[in-house]
Amino acid sequence: MSRKLTSYLLEVTEKWYGGAKGRPFIDHVIDIMGEKWDKDHIFVVEAPTGYGKSTISATIALYSLYEEFKAIVAFPLRTLLEDQYSKFRRLVKSDVLGKRYMHAPDSPYLIKPITLTTVDTLSLTLFGIPPEDLEKVIRYWTGTSRGSLGHYLFSWASVALSNIILDEAHLLADSTKSLNFLIALMKTSLDNGQKLILMSATIPEALKRVFSNQLGTNLHLISFDKSYDEEFIRERESKRYKITVERLHKDEKYEVILSWIKDLWKEFKKVIVVFNTAKDAIAFYSLLRSTELGEHTLLLHSRFSEEDRSRKIRFLRKKIEEGKYIVVSTQVIEAGVDVSSDLFITEAAPANSIVQRLGRFLRYKGETEGKVYIWYEVDMTGELSRRKDMYKVYSWDLTRRTIDYLLKERNVDFHVPKSYKPFLDYVYAEKDFNVDEDWVNELRRILISLEQGSLVAIEKFFKMEASFVREGYLVPVITPDLIEGKINGEKMLLNVNELSRLTVPLNLDILTKIKPLGEIVIEDGELRMKDIDLSVFENAHKGKSNIYKITRHLVKERVAAFLVNGNYSEERGLIIGNE
Repeated sequence: MSRKLTSYLLEVTEKWYGGAKGRPFIDHVIDIMGEKWDKDHIFVVEAPTGYGKSTISATIALYSLYEEFKAIVAFPLRTLLEDQYSKFRRLVKSDVLGKRYMHAPDSPYLIKPITLTTVDTLSLTLFGIPPEDLEKVIRYWTGTSRGSLGHYLFSWASVALSNIILDEAHLLADSTKSLNFLIALMKTSLDNGQKLILMSATIPEALKRVFSNQLGTNLHLISFDKSYDEEFIRERESKRYKITVERLHKDEKYEVILSWIKDLWKEFKKVIVVFNTAKDAIAFYSLLRSTELGEHTLLLHSRFSEEDRSRKIRFLRKKIEEGKYIVVSTQVIEAGVDVSSDLFITEAAPANSIVQRLGRFLRYKGETEGKVYIWYEVDMTGELSRRKDMYKVYSWDLTRRTIDYLLKERNVDFHVPKSYKPFLDYVYAEKDFNVDEDWVNELRRILISLEQGSLVAIEKFFKMEASFVREGYLVPVITPDLIEGKINGEKMLLNVNELSRLTVPLNLDILTKIKPLGEIVIEDGELRMKDIDLSVFENAHKGKSNIYKITRHLVKERVAAFLVNGNYSEERGLIIGNE
């Protein structure tokens, strides 16, 4: 078995890297998997950022295709999926390779022998309400139609017969909801006798203990250390940089950060600046654009249309070739954006995020000198800003512990696991990874509801605020400027696919605060603009029953997008209110 996996690893390295010498730790991982394949069902692989873990995904996918049945490779972000899809196309023909997410339907039910998908789509398909069937099941559940409950048995089988690889798996430990899903998936894989491979650069020891407590001896951990690749570690240790931790007041932060960039521009011309919120990223980008450095600046955050996200990534690749750029981003840069920097400025966040962000600093071989600023916003008392136990979008406690460690240990080397692992283990304890056993069991019970599996799943889906994985319900929105000239009376001069490429995902909490101006609905295959009954949004942020009310409205009225009061541009994205 080990020889079979090794032969597929050689095929991947030949097609991806021209047969160049592979990474020793990757070889070790494949050897261990080969030895344990018939005994252990779940592998957790921990390797540094930039080490080439995707080679493992490709190897398992090829083995599954030719020796077993099929493979599913799941990613937390679409940008990461698209990047990997282009690489997988160099391995196999398109008739056996597919990708599946909202606007990429070429592998329905994740049926193609090798399918790249998002964690969201994997969760829906696993529990029998895949995107292909979701609207049909919701209509049945809400009493607006009768008939088929979808092909949930086929959906279950498609996942159960696959080997599954989860990339950047640490992101599923960020909340109790996503961790519940991950544990349910792990236990379901054991029930089915499947292989499940989790990969990440940052797995705290506390999280490993949670996995071991849940899975026992069926779990095999494979962690990188220096002995596996001393040459790689020597190259990483050759990188020289200073880390400065600063506290900034709200009214001065943009100007101070701008001064850091200006002061160091002659020395460092590959700059990444990361904020925790889109609002801050947009505001700083606007300031930077007004300076002489503006021509080198690019903005990235989650509030761009699909079309503009793709355009920005293409533009970034061009700037990377030129070797002179300033990328202003939110945490979307943590995974799925292949870019490096020699000046990295980031707002404080929990340790996992900091390590992932700095995977985009001196990322490539030969990049040896740089500088890092990690800053945090303080209130009038000089303490870390706090609102409802949160620092911006993150846990206040985890962020505080992260800052405490960095202030005491200024010499953390974010390129060497031996150096940053104590950082992770200082910040995270087992109590930070809460598993709700009742909910894990509820999710697993979906898969034994043979008569009405999809109805049971949809009930749980709405109890979990319309996602098995993510906190916060996202809805498609569009601004008046984007549909100007594309409407005749009530009729939209766009089809559904054209509209979807223009819409922007927005958290329901934000939508309920600004209140939509109207809605675009599908009637007889055409798009029409309609007034909206705002009572649908009353108290929507106060409970799960209101999530259900809005979702019921979305389905019953066949809402394709909500019209919101804001401005949109391909440069800055969606701007709401005083942003």
